[in-house]
Amino acid sequence: MRQIFIISALIVLFFAPGCNKEEAISPSADFTTNLQNNTAKRGKSFTIYLDNVQGEFLVYFRGNTEQNTYSADDPTRLGTPFSTDLDSLVIPAYNNLGDKVFTVVASSSGNWAKDYFQDVKSITITVVE
Repeated sequence: MRQIFIISALIVLFFAPGCNKEEAISPSADFTTNLQNNTAKRGKSFTIYLDNVQGEFLVYFRGNTEQNTYSADDPTRLGTPFSTDLDSLVIPAYNNLGDKVFTVVASSSGNWAKDYFQDVKSITITVVE
């Protein structure tokens, strides 16, 4: 009887930690840039700062074509993933003049992917000569 108790206790101790609920990281897409008044010069890259950005999955959308402009309704749009370890990121230059909607999406999951959280921040960048 004592052996059954010890074996049962070991089984519970082994499997109990796996039953804990995994909490998701609270995502934040709160980036800043080195642009003045959100204006970029054509052919010049710019930097986004990621001090306040957090999440397990980070993606940016340049917004210079329909296919890489963020849309919550169209998951086939193409974003560019980036590392959660970065503190800043250089964004390649825009070549066409006009307004571009630049977006960062930060996402996290928890509770073995039953919970999914997302934060989105967009700015309109005006590309000038």
